[in-house]
Amino acid sequence: MSKRDIDAEQAQRLMLNQVRHRILQYIHRRGSVTVREIGAELSDIPQATMYRQIKLLYENGLIRVCGNRQVRGTLEHTYRLSDELTADDGRALGDMSTQFALLSIAQDFSDYYRGDDADPDRDMMSVVSRPMLLNDEEFREYLKSIRELTDRYIHNEPDADRRVRKVTFISSPA
Repeated sequence: MSKRDIDAEQAQRLMLNQVRHRILQYIHRRGSVTVREIGAELSDIPQATMYRQIKLLYENGLIRVCGNRQVRGTLEHTYRLSDELTADDGRALGDMSTQFALLSIAQDFSDYYRGDDADPDRDMMSVVSRPMLLNDEEFREYLKSIRELTDRYIHNEPDADRRVRKVTFISSPA
């Protein structure tokens, strides 16, 4: 398989396929994985389909080989997401990393609601969208306030009363 530069439009189309999206999500959660690990986690996907989709993701630059090891006479690749998908500088392939982040959030909600123990009230789940009229300076000030508030809690140490809560801030033009 040969890697080529990522075409943003093609990559966005590839990410919208449910099987490829699930593969990308699994790699995203784990950091780096082998095809065997993906197959074990996504066991409902036929093996031939899995290999074909991973090949497409690799050939289009959405995943990269980050390691190899010999396993019973064959070379096993370890894959990770491409840097362009995980970049948060806002410049990588236009808005591709942003779109992947949005797909990841949708996947988090889907995973949550598929669980047997989903209870949005108990878990204090919240989605809030409020249009605000702000000039650039006011918006910078608003973002600074959110950063300062987040910084107060971001380094909390684990204890019996704390659990991970994923908080996502998204701003978009209205």
